[in-house]
Amino acid sequence: MTSNQEFKRLARRVKLRRWGMTILIAGVVCLGLGFLTVQTLNALTRKASDRDNAFMSDVAEIMAPNIQISDQYLVNNKLFSGQVLSHRYKDIEGQRVAWSPMTADYSWAQGGHLPTALNATDEQGARVYDRVTQQKVPVFYNVARKRQAGQLTGSHPLQELGQVERTKGQVAEVALTFQHPLTYRQIQQRLPQGVHAAWYWLGVSGKADTTVMANNFVGLQAGDARGRLTQQDYRAFRDVARTASHQATAAGFTLNGFAPFKYAGQYVQRYPQLTTARFAGVIVTGTSAHLKRLGTPSWVAASAAGVVTPQTTVK
Repeated sequence: MTSNQEFKRLARRVKLRRWGMTILIAGVVCLGLGFLTVQTLNALTRKASDRDNAFMSDVAEIMAPNIQISDQYLVNNKLFSGQVLSHRYKDIEGQRVAWSPMTADYSWAQGGHLPTALNATDEQGARVYDRVTQQKVPVFYNVARKRQAGQLTGSHPLQELGQVERTKGQVAEVALTFQHPLTYRQIQQRLPQGVHAAWYWLGVSGKADTTVMANNFVGLQAGDARGRLTQQDYRAFRDVARTASHQATAAGFTLNGFAPFKYAGQYVQRYPQLTTARFAGVIVTGTSAHLKRLGTPSWVAASAAGVVTPQTTVK
């Protein structure tokens, strides 16, 4: 073998070795970049799911009129997307009634989405129904919105308390819109024995139209089955409202110009203590016999029945 041939052979070996090292380095770099990309996308996906989780938790605390949650977890998980699912129900005098679940999609590309069809409803005249269960929704009215004739604007306010009182062997929930805001103590003084304030409505700002808000009212759930609230209950609600009003997803959520989470934050700033808080309405629950004791209260501007279901001794 001549020296020229030996040189060519060595050159070919060096060239192959260089190509091999280049390919190896490129492979390692690609794997590293791929790993970093996957990690980054996973982090963005987790951030999106956390955002949806936080928003849905805020909804459960602030914007769930007499609606309670059974659970909340991730479903339909894919590599970089999925859903947050929350099953919900109502408790009417110890009897559970199924309610529509709440779901929200999330992905690394688009972040967290607002829950699809949040508290969505169907309307029939002035009456409102949950879109999934078709159970009737107890609705409130903004008494600041008046026609020239002195009537509430939008749909004519329902006056259904009398109909509920005439039923027999039922348990029911009824939304009572007050003529004027009342304190917690004033509400308790006005409710007869056996009628419980299950959920307290904070009201709305200005002349916001509640008739176009579906079932997205702002308020807090009673602390126990008797409809009582403690300062600790109110303090917990106040903390959630303050936090939610500053979160981007919640703070940016509006209903026909009304920002419910922002309003909740302003409300608790104005009323930091339960003793001073003034509520615009309440959802009461009770049996037919107990609700009959309400009669036709002059302090109620409107009354809208929600779930009315036969009373059972087996719960």
